[in-house]
Amino acid sequence: MKFQVYRFEEVDSSNDVALQEARTGAEEGLVVWAQRQTRGRGQKNHSWESHSRSSLTFSVLFRPAQGEFSVLGRFTALGALAVAQAVQAKTGCVAQVKWPNDVLVNGKKICGVLAETDLQAGNTSAIVVGVGVNLLPGAFDANAAMNYPASDVFSETGFEEDTETFMWAILEEMQALRGLLPDDAFIQAWNSSLAFKGEIRRIRNHKGETGLFRLLGVHLDGSLLVEDTNGQQLLFQSAEVLPSSSSSV
Repeated sequence: MKFQVYRFEEVDSSNDVALQEARTGAEEGLVVWAQRQTRGRGQKNHSWESHSRSSLTFSVLFRPAQGEFSVLGRFTALGALAVAQAVQAKTGCVAQVKWPNDVLVNGKKICGVLAETDLQAGNTSAIVVGVGVNLLPGAFDANAAMNYPASDVFSETGFEEDTETFMWAILEEMQALRGLLPDDAFIQAWNSSLAFKGEIRRIRNHKGETGLFRLLGVHLDGSLLVEDTNGQQLLFQSAEVLPSSSSSV
């Protein structure tokens, strides 16, 4: 896959720009890089703004291959794993993926990923993977209400690099992981970077119900495999791992 980068000083949402380009026939590998994003989206309609120099915000256009249509849900993890691996390679610090789409360093969120699809005649013709990384202090509003503690790469690792170099490091990781996407090896890579694996955490399901569960890992279908307090194993297709005191088991 060859990347072609379009740089914008300011956009409402880099995902929106990439999706529009997809509808007009843009090729796979298009990268929409926004210096500032004013109406970006996170998971569950949360907003994700970005600021030049302190934030890295970009979206990548993928055209799924035939063998990838059964694993389209993995594209979100593709973005998150690419960021985690790039952070570790650059800083030497461990970065983990909080299922399904956030990247944590020292237990704090430094990145979110949002994958969105473009449907043509009822079929997925494109997937856009949006990535937002907090690189420096000031990348986010510290007073904003957040479900998870946020931070930035510099504050957690002491490492600083220009946004373009960091972006290319992530893109290179995406390229390498893309080859694993349809295989079990991708799930193995996901599990090796899974935050809170083996720990008991509070999890809120799609109904808003909260309980304590031990995280066992990511299932082959991309769902989260957990164990409840009675030892029964369950699969969550949609849920949120909440901040809580945890214990290894």
